Amino acid sequence: TGPAWSRKTYRYHNHQHPGNLWYHDHAMGLTRVNLLAGLTGAYIIRHHEIEDPLGLPSGSEFDGPLIVFDRSFRTDGSIYMSSRGNNPDIHPQWQPEYFGDAIIVNGKAWPRMTVRRRKYRFRIINASNARFFKFFFVNGLDFIHIGSDSAYGEYPVKLKKLVLAPSEIADLVVDFSTAKTNDAILANDRCPYTSGNPVKANSKVMKNLNFDASRVPEKLIKYPSAEPSAASQTRYIAMFEYTSPSDEPTHLFLNAKPYEAPETETPKAGSTEIWNIINLTEDNHSLHIHLGLFKMRPRFVTKILVRFRFIHSNESYPFDPTADPGYVYRCHYCLRYSNLSSSVGESKKIESWSR
Repeated sequence: TGPAWSRKTYRYHNHQHPGNLWYHDHAMGLTRVNLLAGLTGAYIIRHHEIEDPLGLPSGSEFDGPLIVFDRSFRTDGSIYMSSRGNNPDIHPQWQPEYFGDAIIVNGKAWPRMTVRRRKYRFRIINASNARFFKFFFVNGLDFIHIGSDSAYGEYPVKLKKLVLAPSEIADLVVDFSTAKTNDAILANDRCPYTSGNPVKANSKVMKNLNFDASRVPEKLIKYPSAEPSAASQTRYIAMFEYTSPSDEPTHLFLNAKPYEAPETETPKAGSTEIWNIINLTEDNHSLHIHLGLFKMRPRFVTKILVRFRFIHSNESYPFDPTADPGYVYRCHYCLRYSNLSSSVGESKKIESWSR
């Protein structure tokens, strides 16, 4: 409230790659708290002309998101969050990482889902603050991995275990007709990429029978190949973390710049660029560009080739992506706006990024 409060309305087009998105609150200084309260949701972009010929499971009963995250509760069922932060001398409540002791799926703790003996498509979103998951079925069912985030794989891949980073999305098909038991418990194994306390996430699945006309094709979608020689610019983006004397993180800078600094990444619509992401922190960051996709590992330099146009057709966007409010590149710990620039390199106002 007050004279400085802004009530701007931003509108985004749905004209982007078919796939899986999710949205959540980004209020400065309150993002962690508002996400803890459940201000999140799944958002699916569909392109029937491209996707329907694949014949994958469809319809709200057989195709839907599973939003998975960890939470802690008091004995009365209310959400528990420590009132004391990891760096109380810097801020009384801030905590760089949150680990809960219960697993929540679509708003319910350790839920039970009744399914039929047929194929289901699950778009699993890791909405945790810091926890990596390593999912597997106790009865040995396979995951058929068909895509990640907003991109299909070229071929389906069978997996026994699936590692999912914070904010990462896996697009999967599970065929319950192959189950040798009436219950299928989805469990979480210890993941090598996090130091959080181990928690078992399980979702019991009941037996039912029904005709299944869906399929998993031998081939999914092959995107046009990207040639590094087509890149018009090469960028270097370094992530560096400052810590307190007790080794608790206090600041995360991109190229030594805080969130108040003007934006520096202003690619032109339709261009191709090479970004070298230099992770100097101790953490894995599931970093992603809105309208683009990639991931990175700690103490690694990750070179990515980014196309700022449709990846399935190589066509330009049917709207002006250089207009406000811009598109973000971010990880689950940080957020920074990176507007596509206009032809004259117009600078846009940067939004803040924070833990």
